[in-house]
Amino acid sequence: MAEEDLLLNQRYRLLQRIGAGGMSVVHKAQDLALGRLVAIKILHESLTGDAAFLERFRREAHAAASLSHPNVVTVHDVGQDGNRHYIVMALVEGDDLKTIIRQCAPLPLERALALAIQICQGIGYAHRAGFVHCDVKPQNVLVTRDGRALVADFGIARVISEATLSRTDLAWGTPHYFSPEQAAGQKATPSSDVYAIGVILFEMLTGRLPFEA
Repeated sequence: MAEEDLLLNQRYRLLQRIGAGGMSVVHKAQDLALGRLVAIKILHESLTGDAAFLERFRREAHAAASLSHPNVVTVHDVGQDGNRHYIVMALVEGDDLKTIIRQCAPLPLERALALAIQICQGIGYAHRAGFVHCDVKPQNVLVTRDGRALVADFGIARVISEATLSRTDLAWGTPHYFSPEQAAGQKATPSSDVYAIGVILFEMLTGRLPFEA
């Protein structure tokens, strides 16, 4: 059966692959119970062999579902169908910020600041709720067609980030956006997210990364 024909838990019909990364594949899907389109992030099987990791992943993802902010992608559901572990999120119609940077950078100052302020608002709200993202990067910022920025991947980012501190077989994160403490193997803090936002703003305004090594 093709991926696009899959029906997860008799509820979510996968329609189209819309993204992929080192930890997951993202599909546009139909929620048959509520009659709405959603985005479903399915973890790669290489991450699903550790029962303790999966339990922490589910716990963190359920906690992330409590976040409700205009600049944070809403988590609707967390589930498992066989060996497929997934998160159901709001479907954001638009592009990720990395794509916009590649196509349009350097961005006009006003546009870059408007996007950066929205990212700060979403991240700041999450920090006040006790969340550290751990992997803030333009690929995890979705921008709607009317210019609204939404930060994605709370919960999944933190649990995988912390798992890599004790697992050498996992390569996690994007070093270009790492804070110095993350690069040194230390635990991410709210300041780590702020550092990454600074890198994103630099990239929007210049079209390049501050450190290319």
